[in-house]
Amino acid sequence: MFDKRFYPHLWLLIIYIPFVFIVKEFLPQNAARENGPIENFQLVLLAVGIYLCWQAGMLFYILVFGRELSWGRALLMQSDGTMPKWRELGVWGDIAHPLIGILVALLLFLFWRGRFLRFLKNVKIPMWDLIFLILFIVLVDISEHYNCSIFHGEIDEELFECAMYFEMLRVTEYVKKQKQD
Repeated sequence: MFDKRFYPHLWLLIIYIPFVFIVKEFLPQNAARENGPIENFQLVLLAVGIYLCWQAGMLFYILVFGRELSWGRALLMQSDGTMPKWRELGVWGDIAHPLIGILVALLLFLFWRGRFLRFLKNVKIPMWDLIFLILFIVLVDISEHYNCSIFHGEIDEELFECAMYFEMLRVTEYVKKQKQD
């Protein structure tokens, strides 16, 4: 069920965590803004995930990509740097949430139809990558929702999201390669 090897790229992720705490002190706060360089890099990582997957996996990455863009609202930033409210988006504001719900339901249907749980029993998952993915999910959540003295909000959140998306790609690529063998 798990591949317990510790791959070389994981050493870079161990170094990355303290790197975030150092580099954030030198980055301008606007580096982490909506549509900023860090968020744009995250979109590149998610686009690679879309490329690596087909069907349910692709839809998963498309949903995360859409969420990263706030379902298009981030592309319509107002002059004061805020995103428009849903009610200000006309028809898109009315249909976005039902459409997202349909896409999530379709994703769940594709996972069910593709016997995803059975697939997970038959494929090895890189254990350490999964652990790092969970670690970065927790670090993103802490950075975004909690006021801790070592976390300074948006820059930490965006940099940890980059690592989280990298780990998602690593697990996806590993499973895809294993499935092809």
